[in-house]
Amino acid sequence: MKRLKVKNDFIFQKIFGQAENKEILISFLNAVLELEAHKRLEDVEIIENTKLKKEGINDKLGILDIRAKTMLGEHINIEVQLVNQYNMDKRTIFYWSKMFTEQLKEGQPFNNLKKTITINILDFNYIDVDSYSTVFHLWEDTHKDCKLTDIMEIRFIELPKFRKSKPDLGKPLDRWLVFIEDSPEEVLEVAMREEPAIAKAENILEYLGSLDEIKRYYESREMAVHDEITRLVGAREEGLQEGMEKGIEKGIEKGLQEGIKIRNIQIVKNMRSLGMKDEDIAKSIGLMIDEVESIK
Repeated sequence: MKRLKVKNDFIFQKIFGQAENKEILISFLNAVLELEAHKRLEDVEIIENTKLKKEGINDKLGILDIRAKTMLGEHINIEVQLVNQYNMDKRTIFYWSKMFTEQLKEGQPFNNLKKTITINILDFNYIDVDSYSTVFHLWEDTHKDCKLTDIMEIRFIELPKFRKSKPDLGKPLDRWLVFIEDSPEEVLEVAMREEPAIAKAENILEYLGSLDEIKRYYESREMAVHDEITRLVGAREEGLQEGMEKGIEKGIEKGLQEGIKIRNIQIVKNMRSLGMKDEDIAKSIGLMIDEVESIK
């Protein structure tokens, strides 16, 4: 039986977003957040994804995210993005702010707002650094060690960069990414031995792959990704063609403008050689005085 792709957002949600699999999510979050031993998560509350039930799995690339809340009240959102729509920075800030502001009920003080963390798992390169795992906070521009607040945290995990590196199975995050990726069986076995939660996740993945209904939903999401890639490629090709046509038009227009500019420069020089003042030259050839003065 072919192994289902963990990064298929429907399958990811089934493994990490179910209350009965809470220990799997806790292990994954501890790996991603790289928390010190005394700060490691012991428990989380998984917030039910009603969007999945309301809108249906067949919707075109609807958001199948995972939301959880820690015992300290911190809010965490995990989203898998397989297609680069070139808006991930704005998109993640929008969803972070939505999750952040939804905490506050009318009349409550701002002090009630808790730390909010967004984790984006991307199957494309986006952040302009070599590291596959990056984290962003609010820092002062000139004093890089001055953080305004710890209440905002946005993380990116870029799978293509991880695939290019050799996994360090001593690192919890690398072990989990080995599970998420289509890794060699012997590497996956080591990760499962080191982290029991990964072994449980793999068992759930195998079980999901045996269910016809799950496989139908899985294929639907795979097709949605394929259709979105096709749409983006088509739009890009149309944009390139349109850009080339406009570029040719602008090239002709730019050439005419450049020719007029050269002609005016020559005229100004000739008139100056005859002893005419810049004010009179401007009136004679229909230029602004500052345009004439700018010609040296």
